[in-house]
Formats: sequence, C-alpha cells, structure tokens
Amino acid sequence: MTSISPRTYHVARCATLLGASLLALAGNAQAQGSLDGSTLTIEYGLDAGTGWQTIKSQTFTVGAGREVSNWSIDSKNTIQWNIDVSGTDVLFTYVGSGDFMNFGSPDKLGFRIVDSSNSIAAIEGATVTNTSYVPNAQGNLLEGFDPATALTFDADHLYVNLNSSMYHHHAMPGMGDPVRDAIGLHLSLQQTAAVPEASTWTQMGLGLLAVSAIARRRQARRATQAGQQ
Repeated sequence: MTSISPRTYHVARCATLLGASLLALAGNAQAQGSLDGSTLTIEYGLDAGTGWQTIKSQTFTVGAGREVSNWSIDSKNTIQWNIDVSGTDVLFTYVGSGDFMNFGSPDKLGFRIVDSSNSIAAIEGATVTNTSYVPNAQGNLLEGFDPATALTFDADHLYVNLNSSMYHHHAMPGMGDPVRDAIGLHLSLQQTAAVPEASTWTQMGLGLLAVSAIARRRQARRATQAGQQ
C-alpha cells in the first residue's frame, strides 16, 4: 500500500477544510433586503369594508432622487404629495396648496404600496421614524396620524391610513400645525440566504481539483521511486 507523505496529506487536508469553510460561509451568508432597484406601485384608495379600491396609482423603479413629485390625489390638484424611497425607508411629504381633514367613513383612506414586480423580500415590520417633534422645522409627523393604528402591512403590501389625518397651512385653535407635514417609515424586510455566484463555485471547484491532482502526482512519483529501489 502506497503511503502519503505528511506534506501531501497536509495540503489535501487544508484544501478540504478551505472548501468546507467557503461552503459554510456561502450557505450562512445573509443578504439584507432593500427596496433599491425594485419596481413598486403606490396607490391612493380606500376600503369601505368590501376590499381595497384603487382611485389613483403610479408605478416606479426605486433609484436615486425622489420617486414621486407633486402627486395630486384630488380633482382640483390642491392635495399633493411627494414620495421618496431609499433603502428600506419611505418618506411621504405633503406639498399641496390646500388644507385637508379626514374624519369619518370610509375607515381606510390613504396609500398602499405594492411590490408589483415581486422583487423584494417579504415585509416583516414597519415603524414610523419621525415621531419626535422638532419645533419650527418641516418634516414632523402628520397631524392626526397614529402609528399604532394607521400603519399596517402584510408580506407584499404596506398600508398608510389617512382616515384621521389632517393638514392646515395656518394654525388654528386646538389644531393646525404647518410643520407637521410628513410620514417617515422604515421597513424590516425578510433576510434571505445569499446564493454564491457561478464564478465562486467554479473557482472553488478548480482549486480543489488542482490540489487533488498535485496529491495524485506526488503519490505516483513516490510509488515509481519505491519500485525502482
């Protein structure tokens, strides 16, 4: 029986351990979900108890800069919104010239974000990011918007209910704050295992084959030398 030199055994063992380590890292790697590059549809609509009904919608691909500007959701073009998406953050900013006050029916009236291209990971959570009030600064949470009840989601949809929200350009007794004009959101997306690229698998395979070939050649050379003695 041909023996294997300690050096050859050490090289083969290192190669085996290296391959196993790379496979483990590839299998355990996690890819953080993001909205960047995905195609989303933003809908304005309502649910009066019979299911969601879309009134207006826009579809866009998330990239650099604001995705939706001065989007009018009323017939007079006085109720307008900007929508900016980046990473896992979504910012709704009211920019309309008119005031609005939503109370009463329907129970759900507002925005729905849809993963129209089925390209993002499942939504696992959503939180409001601008709950701390900053005096005399735009971007505070929209008046009347309650994060505990007005923000809901499922795996493929995010709902922003404006049923009890309002905006006034001028303060009034007991209500109306011109700097409360935004809803900032942060999404938690399901993490999915990263799949190694084909080139990574190829390099790993070639490396292991090369080490194996070297070991076989050394074994054959030693066997030849032993036979000649």
